[in-house]
Amino acid sequence: MHDNFESETSYFRYVRLLDGRLEPVDLARRNGRAVPRFHPSVTEPQADSPGEDSAEYQELVTEVSQHLTEIERCTWMKILDERSIHEIAEEEGVSRAAVYDRIRRMVKKNDYVAIWWRLKNKVNQHV
Repeated sequence: MHDNFESETSYFRYVRLLDGRLEPVDLARRNGRAVPRFHPSVTEPQADSPGEDSAEYQELVTEVSQHLTEIERCTWMKILDERSIHEIAEEEGVSRAAVYDRIRRMVKKNDYVAIWWRLKNKVNQHV
């Protein structure tokens, strides 16, 4: 499948971007073979500035943090950002026990937190 992609790219000399535009593709020689050479804008993710969150992102945050207070929502977003409980506790100036207590209250209010908590505890039991 990979070779087919390269030959199609070499033949057509264009690649379609996610937004539907066509981007020309240059060819380069690598080990005597012609291979496509993509512009970095095609292969690297776009960096969105933090202040310009899309409407879809805001809708997702609202959905996964429903019924949570502002402090709980902040904690939940840090958890989703793969921050450890220890890091969260240090940053907020509280004990790990306080963060765990907050999470237990969040589990009762939010189905997404409950699913995460159940999976986290299941994984930790088998380690």
